[in-house]
Amino acid sequence: MAGLNILVVNSKGGCGKTTVATNLAAAYATADRRVALFDCDAQASTRHWSQCRDAQLSNIDLHSYPVPSQIPAPITGAYDICIFDSAPGLTTKPVLRNDFEALLRLADAIVVPMLASAWDIRAGEQFIAQLMTQRVWRAAPTPIAVVSNRVNGNLTSQQKLQHFLSCIDIPAVTQFRESPVYAEAGDSGRGVIEMKLNRAARKEFKAWHTLTDWLDHAAIAGQQSAQQARRPALPLAAPKAPAAAAAATTSDSQERA
Repeated sequence: MAGLNILVVNSKGGCGKTTVATNLAAAYATADRRVALFDCDAQASTRHWSQCRDAQLSNIDLHSYPVPSQIPAPITGAYDICIFDSAPGLTTKPVLRNDFEALLRLADAIVVPMLASAWDIRAGEQFIAQLMTQRVWRAAPTPIAVVSNRVNGNLTSQQKLQHFLSCIDIPAVTQFRESPVYAEAGDSGRGVIEMKLNRAARKEFKAWHTLTDWLDHAAIAGQQSAQQARRPALPLAAPKAPAAAAAATTSDSQERA
């Protein structure tokens, strides 16, 4: 499979983009994939996570690009997986429009972390609507998935989120619990999937495998669609062979005679 570029994005801050991006990077790195993590947020939370990471853990290359439009496209070709942790406000601040478009051009799949509160659902609805009407995405649609973040067992909130997503035909691929293990992982530069001796972390393994499986399948489907789009169209009717065409011409001439 060719390299996969994953954009983790939501215009609303505080929804857990960095948590999702760093844990995704760790999940792929532990699966022996060559992984790059791009910090595209001026707050540099991803860079801080990377600096805390133990050298004995699986390697993840960090690239800091607060201005995503400056990312050279060839750099992604050196990796199996590239994950882009975006800044908040990409669709609400006109000055960030070029950054948003640059990230969309790079992305093979888009992951939108969302909380299940009424405020976050409303903000998520606006963001996804803006994303799906954005000219770059409309020109080359890429798969979008929502992940429910910091789930605390509030069934009413989860039902509201599920209803919203069903209305716009966007899959809710998985959900991550509200657990102190994520803060512990973030402070130590790890992903929860690397914390095999931690019972709370092990409860989250299935959710992360579900997300990586969905992303891998989405990438394969996208590559197959791209190959079909590049394939030349078949002619409506096969042209006659030269000999057959000549024979048909002779036969027609004899009939007219």
